[in-house]
Amino acid sequence: MKANNDKQLDKFVDKLMQENSPESPSPEFTAKLMLQVQATEMEKVAVYKPLISKRAWFIIFGVIIALTGYFIFNTDVQPVSWLESLDIVTVNDDIMKMLPAFKFSTITLYAVVLLPVMLFLQITMLKKYFNRQYY
Repeated sequence: MKANNDKQLDKFVDKLMQENSPESPSPEFTAKLMLQVQATEMEKVAVYKPLISKRAWFIIFGVIIALTGYFIFNTDVQPVSWLESLDIVTVNDDIMKMLPAFKFSTITLYAVVLLPVMLFLQITMLKKYFNRQYY
């Protein structure tokens, strides 16, 4: 029964396809379409404006270099305990004895200075990578 219905449906579709030929656009269709496309105004593209300007990046980079130079070449400074610099008088002496004096080593200072420099370099390299990938 189902096969009979399918055959009748196929015959009906074949008959309709023979009676109606596929429509084709007029010869001037492409020319008219292109005129309409050219007539529409191009949307204004948003101009890229960075959050931090180049001048600000140069200032930041200069400050980092100056701090790095200061920490490298200024060897006369003795490490100071962070508790002594706070000048806490009201704290009990027993509590002060329990807290160790914390002193920065030169390696720690180098790490603190070089971390922002390396982070800055990674950000710029990733920005260039993504600009090449998406634009």
